[in-house]
Amino acid sequence: MRAFARRLDGPPRPIGGEILRTSLIDRLAARWDVPVITVVAGAGFGKSTALAQATRLHAADPRGLEAWVTCEPGDEDAQRLAEAICRAFGVEPAAVAPLDTVLEALRAGSPIESCLILDDVHEVARGSSGHRLIAELVPRLPAGAHLVLAGRTLPPLPLARLHAAERIRCLGECDLAFGRGELDRAAANADRPVADVTGLGGWPALVRLTLAAPHGIARDYLWDEVVSRLPEADRDVLLHLAVLGSADAATLQALAGVTADVGRLAQRVPLVARFGDGGIRAHPLWIDALVRLLPADRVAAVRARAADLLLDRGDPLRAGSIAITAGDVALLDRAATELVASTLATFPHDTGVRWLAAVPEVEHVRPGLSLLTAATRYANRAGDPGVDAMLDTAARAAREAGDLRAESTAASLATIAAHARGDESRLAELFQQVLELPGAEREPTLRLLLAGVRGAIFELMGSIEDALAVVESLSPEDIEQQPGKIIVRFHVYLLLLAGRADEAAAVAGAHLDSSPYAHVRRMPQFARWMAGHPADFLPDARDADKPPYLPESDANDRYRFNFLAFAAVVAASVGDHAALRHVSGQLEASGLGADTRDAAMLVVAAAAKAVLLGDEGAARAAIGEFVAENPLSDPVAAVHLRRFLAYGYVLSPEARELWDTQPLGPSQHRVREAARLLLAARAGRLSGTGQVTPETVLISFPLPWSVELAAYAEAAGLPFGRELLQWLADQLGRRAHDALHRLAKDPRAALAAGARRLLGAVPATPEGRIRVEVLGPLRVLADGTETHPAGLRRRRVRQLLTVLAVHGEMDRSRLMDLLWPELDPDAAARNLRVTLTYLRRILDGHVRSDRGRVRLVRSKGLTVDVTELREQLDEARRARTRGDPAAADAALAGAVRLWRGEPLADLPDRENAAAALRAELTEAALTLGERRLAQGDTAAAGELARRALTAEPYAERGMRLLLAVETQRRDPSGLERAVRRVREALTALGAKPEPATAIVLRQAHLTRVRVAASSFI
Repeated sequence: MRAFARRLDGPPRPIGGEILRTSLIDRLAARWDVPVITVVAGAGFGKSTALAQATRLHAADPRGLEAWVTCEPGDEDAQRLAEAICRAFGVEPAAVAPLDTVLEALRAGSPIESCLILDDVHEVARGSSGHRLIAELVPRLPAGAHLVLAGRTLPPLPLARLHAAERIRCLGECDLAFGRGELDRAAANADRPVADVTGLGGWPALVRLTLAAPHGIARDYLWDEVVSRLPEADRDVLLHLAVLGSADAATLQALAGVTADVGRLAQRVPLVARFGDGGIRAHPLWIDALVRLLPADRVAAVRARAADLLLDRGDPLRAGSIAITAGDVALLDRAATELVASTLATFPHDTGVRWLAAVPEVEHVRPGLSLLTAATRYANRAGDPGVDAMLDTAARAAREAGDLRAESTAASLATIAAHARGDESRLAELFQQVLELPGAEREPTLRLLLAGVRGAIFELMGSIEDALAVVESLSPEDIEQQPGKIIVRFHVYLLLLAGRADEAAAVAGAHLDSSPYAHVRRMPQFARWMAGHPADFLPDARDADKPPYLPESDANDRYRFNFLAFAAVVAASVGDHAALRHVSGQLEASGLGADTRDAAMLVVAAAAKAVLLGDEGAARAAIGEFVAENPLSDPVAAVHLRRFLAYGYVLSPEARELWDTQPLGPSQHRVREAARLLLAARAGRLSGTGQVTPETVLISFPLPWSVELAAYAEAAGLPFGRELLQWLADQLGRRAHDALHRLAKDPRAALAAGARRLLGAVPATPEGRIRVEVLGPLRVLADGTETHPAGLRRRRVRQLLTVLAVHGEMDRSRLMDLLWPELDPDAAARNLRVTLTYLRRILDGHVRSDRGRVRLVRSKGLTVDVTELREQLDEARRARTRGDPAAADAALAGAVRLWRGEPLADLPDRENAAAALRAELTEAALTLGERRLAQGDTAAAGELARRALTAEPYAERGMRLLLAVETQRRDPSGLERAVRRVREALTALGAKPEPATAIVLRQAHLTRVRVAASSFI
């Protein structure tokens, strides 16, 4: 029922006799005038009803987008709450931190304003990550976004500045209580004297209940009277509904065993309301009343059935909430087992803390709660050895209680914890324990657990192929279980250790790219790097201060250590000194590295740093010390040093001798071939480079070794040297040439000579760069300065350059038809040869032609703005797909910066191509403008709107953005001009405003009214 409780296609519909509280709704309408409104009152004061009325009336004449989220237990987890908010707005959660995810949801409708209603916010536990999310959201609300917080209480929030600036409205019980006029109307609607509801303090729930009961019933018997008048079937349905809080007809029928007419129930029973498509909810007061009125055993039985249904449906969070409300420790114990079993390594720590605090500590010895205690502790620190004893206690308690599910879950978590620490003896002990469990070889979860324990033991022994055989013997049905999701990550890890990075990348991409956890989504990127596809981690000028390979903050200490070690190697490969210093400091402070696996990761990270700093001797000594302490006869040491094979192969004779005789996986084989090239070059025996590619060199070596190989290849007269350096320069910019300059002074003569020759042959970026721009008047720039070559005064030269800029290459006959349609083929061919001669002089060798085609050779030395536009727009789309709004904004900004005026002015037959480019540029400008408006930058948003309208004067989206900008600025004259422009354009087109435009016009009208009123005052 979570979806019904969350996303309201309309908030709760009115029940019979509901009073339209006009004065209160007017006050709630202020949510569109101030950033924050709070509505705080006890149960039964009509908070949700009043908000629902206001929302329904707003829907008839909307001023913006409105999303309603009913908070519930479990929303103490920020990720869960953020995803619910995204669903309410109808957007996909972004792959960023929860706060940024919510900010993106609030910005999604720009330039239309947005309002988020968080109802029942008291359900978000104080001090939890969900509480922190709301607290961080309040001061960072985007421009044009509004927040309504409703609940019985509010957690501590930073509201002081809003109060001081009078930018918050606060409603309480005195505002929500029925006034005399509302009491009169309520009594009249029920055909009852107002005296029946006088003296109730205006408490809306009690007023409605009193009017639903027969006249003269004493207050203490009101609930009893309403319940007694219901048929037995309706009474049973009401009890189930009250226990669940909200449900649909099918769920109620499954629990109560009778067909539930939710429409009739909502009409006959006060404080019961319909919502969404077939959903119904009972006011929280009903559960208190029914617990008093009905036999305790009956209530307990209903709670147990409801919890069973929720647990069967995979919703332990709601089952746990029922248990906590009922004070039912046994039920909470069952829910705790399912919560841990369904989350394991991604267990929600804040939920564990809340559940444990809900019951006396003496009860924590129960199997599920004991398991919950261990999971909460493990989620806080993965390497905590104290978790073992807690899990053993949980397993014993489960065994004594005959709870196989809890016992197997304890074993699963114990396996994860032991493997994280590299505790082989603990895993062997766990394997024996699992074998003794009933049905160990048959029951799917236990079978999966056995495979996981066996695989972990084999991995810790260094028997990677055996571990892989165990994992790969599992069926797809096994993997679909929750523990199977952890097995997928283990599978990727094993494939990388085995040198099968190509397979690892495929598995990770299929299963992990869409994970809700950022650190899990990072695994496919590292797998692709190891497979020789480094694009994810190459330097990006748009985000130079945040290298893409740094670890994510949501990883626990174990995952973070592994990612830091990977990041150190990547930083050395791309020559990023700053990132490597940052990562190295965190690795040293991690406190990890005691076992052989971690020690291997640390020593490679240290060697990478030493080589990048020019101290290969220190790197050699570090690897030698590791090999001395961890002989490579131990397969664990060999396997984990081999993860980054080139370091051990180049720096350790022992490793080289071993790996020359061992079979390697495909990706390790490619790295070994690159390492052999480097060693052959140092020995003066480099005669060829085989199948080694620049990509393999980059991912194998720290940058100094990569450029060293290039220099040796150049000295040996191999074209691979220039190919490799050119590729490195294209990907890494000046870092490649900076490393090469150091080699030019090397005492090894061949190396220094090769380096100097490469420096002369491959210009450093950005030296000697030519740029062609056609997204405006045609321009050619050399090293950033516009040039005016005489050849560009010729129209045909400009046309030919524009065609090649747009298409890259074209058939000669097609070019002749475009440029000289009136000439015969021979004359057109002569003209093309002459025109090409002029163009070659301008572009300095970047124009190539043969008998069939003419092409523009793209490189870092020649850039074209149309190509950059395509790249930026493609990156914006990719960033949106992967949920990275900051990268999408940066790419759009880069695209718009390229727009200097009317595009392709010199293109023959330009209309279609120019119109398509104009449309793309306008789309980019408006999308970026809407984002800038949501970020509060009205100046940038207004400028982008005007640019778009210059190109497309009747683009309604552009007019809408400009109108929203002036609305936020609250400048009367600017607002008046914008409104007049929109109305005149619509009149000229004879068109009605689009719904979104109508909303923005209404925003503008109300803003004009408020501005005028404030000026008058």
